[in-house]
Amino acid sequence: NVIYMIYNEVISENRCEIAFYVKKPEQINSLAHEMNILGYYYNFEYSGADEEKTNKIIGLNLLERFFLNLKKIIGEEEIEKVKEIVMTSKKLSETLVNFNRESGKNLETGQIFNKILVFAISSLSKTKNNFSYKRLPTLPIGDVLLHSFRPPTGGTIYILEGKTETIMIDGTYGIYYEDVKRMLLENHIDPSKIKKIYITHVDADHVGLSGYFEEEYKTEVYLHPSSKGIIENENRAYGTDTPLFQLNHYFTILVNYFTKPKFPKIGKFFDTKPKEFFEAFPVIDYFKLDGTEFKVLESLGGHIPGQVFFLSEELGLFFTGDYLLYIPSLGKEEKSFLNIPKLLMTSTNINSKIFREELEQLKNLAKKIDSQLAKKGKGLLILPGHGDYYPIRLIS
Repeated sequence: NVIYMIYNEVISENRCEIAFYVKKPEQINSLAHEMNILGYYYNFEYSGADEEKTNKIIGLNLLERFFLNLKKIIGEEEIEKVKEIVMTSKKLSETLVNFNRESGKNLETGQIFNKILVFAISSLSKTKNNFSYKRLPTLPIGDVLLHSFRPPTGGTIYILEGKTETIMIDGTYGIYYEDVKRMLLENHIDPSKIKKIYITHVDADHVGLSGYFEEEYKTEVYLHPSSKGIIENENRAYGTDTPLFQLNHYFTILVNYFTKPKFPKIGKFFDTKPKEFFEAFPVIDYFKLDGTEFKVLESLGGHIPGQVFFLSEELGLFFTGDYLLYIPSLGKEEKSFLNIPKLLMTSTNINSKIFREELEQLKNLAKKIDSQLAKKGKGLLILPGHGDYYPIRLIS
């Protein structure tokens, strides 16, 4: 039944294109089911009789593949709840099918996006009584107390408590809002005292809580103006010419649906005119905490439009979002299921080449600042968006 087969390991060692004919659509169903069981990623393009029926079969198998991946990380009861949510919403089920189609067209990228989506959806089963968190040691730095919390999924939450004001750097998935409020109160931090939140980028695992704080406590949320287009168009690649534009669109819709971010209605945007440069990175704005200045450095566009970093040389703090993660500090589930090093170097980045260059430039900048601080008996602490904070001297 095979008409032709194309494989070129120079182009891709894990991709093969096969054209074949079938007598009945049911044969496609059997093949897709077998490939799902074996864990393959694929994309079927069909032309012929009964196209509507056959495409429906293909779509259902793409959903089956997704739920099999989900089974690796959450229990049967939770999977049934997710299935019910998906199957009772035509828009959601169509989006999930389209997401899986796009994943099949871009196999390596699709695998990573699938894993992140599955990991995000697992958040549904980790709220309320199932919520847990890791609190890192609180650090007194000058007149500021640095608090760090790691929820079960999503980004690390940083709270900077000064003498007269308290701010937050990034916030995790919105689905954890009530849990996070309870967590803060358990640790003697009044959530109503958080008057400003500064966002490194608007992926749901970093911005998800911000709109809830704005709504309940009138907290001001600061972010890059490029974030507006991403939020309004539900596409983390909005404003770029990446060939993965549609995949990013479906991915953004699904992650947002399942993790319930609430975006700020009255976001305050950073200025974008460069004031100075730190190596290759333009300093586009500044903010202060009790008189201590933080610089807002703009990314060169490797990970997501509107990515920024926050640097205080005085306090020796560098907030780097999804850059400069300390891999040993990540949980076993994060490292094994998400394949973090590969994830960060390839697929979730809008431009992986620029991302790799940025990573090296950030590392060099951090080491340079650390050397200057060392002369004063201080050092630079890296505070990434996932995992634990750490001194830059740990990185060779």
